[in-house]
Amino acid sequence: MTGKVITAVLAVLVCTACSTGQKEPEIPETPLPAPEIEVCPQPVFSAYEFQRHVLPEEIIRIYGAEFEREFHAFCDAVSEGTDAFPCTSARQFHLIMSAARTCFPFALKWVDEDGTAVRNGTAYLIYKGTPEEVREDFGRFARKVTDIISEAVPYEEPDEIRAMELLTYIAHKDIFDENHTLDDMLETGPYRAIMNDIGICQEIAGEYIYCLLQLGINAFPCASLTADKSGAHEWVMAEFDGKYYHIDPTYTLTYPDSLFFFGMNDLQREYYGDFPPEWYSYGDIDLSAPETYAAEDDRFLNLWLAESYEIDHECRKIRIRDHNTGEISELSY
Repeated sequence: MTGKVITAVLAVLVCTACSTGQKEPEIPETPLPAPEIEVCPQPVFSAYEFQRHVLPEEIIRIYGAEFEREFHAFCDAVSEGTDAFPCTSARQFHLIMSAARTCFPFALKWVDEDGTAVRNGTAYLIYKGTPEEVREDFGRFARKVTDIISEAVPYEEPDEIRAMELLTYIAHKDIFDENHTLDDMLETGPYRAIMNDIGICQEIAGEYIYCLLQLGINAFPCASLTADKSGAHEWVMAEFDGKYYHIDPTYTLTYPDSLFFFGMNDLQREYYGDFPPEWYSYGDIDLSAPETYAAEDDRFLNLWLAESYEIDHECRKIRIRDHNTGEISELSY
């Protein structure tokens, strides 16, 4: 009898421990706030369309509306393989061809500058092929530029983000031509880098400039001798939020995932390559007053040691891996 009593008592104790008869938790009068969950909007896809007419703001400002109109007429004529366009003088035609190197590189492939004559306000174009060949190749050129930009910059983003992504795309796309000749560069210029994915600094920088201009980002060439005058180099000046920055797409070929050479100021540009700022030459035609283009801002300082980066388009963040420490940090934009 005693054993039955002990067994019953143990059963009651076990059931009591497992039952809802335990003390109920206290519920605060004011509910605790739910943990914050970051909600990121879906990125907006880019609506890029190829533009026949692109020019840096500096050229328009210095050379005026007439130059802009005639440059646009030149682009239209060459795109369609027609043999004439309004042009005020032989000097104006020379300026147009000079600007075309980075603002309409297709022209350098097909227009015979020496054979073209300007008479009575009209330039009579001579081509290096038939009008049909010119038109067909222009179609290929426009499609290639469209493919580059659409693949490199899929979303609508601030200019500096789009410029970063385009830089990385070109750095993976192109190779430096170790066996180039002067004729290669003079013959086609940035057209060769765009179409054949190969070039030297003038060609690769020109390709990058043309694509930036296609995106509506102001850009133009910058070139300099080294301090000891043993070499020369060309890169890109780009404008973000009213300030100028150096970007070197050719140097980036060596470190294609990095941002080492993106958004440099004059001091950082001089450090990478020993190019004295007082020797910088801006633009394919005289842009004058070089002090206007001084790059003094260091807003991209935190990116200069990024050996690789990743853009989160939904949450608008850049994740970078530091070259020295390997640490990953995150920046919002």
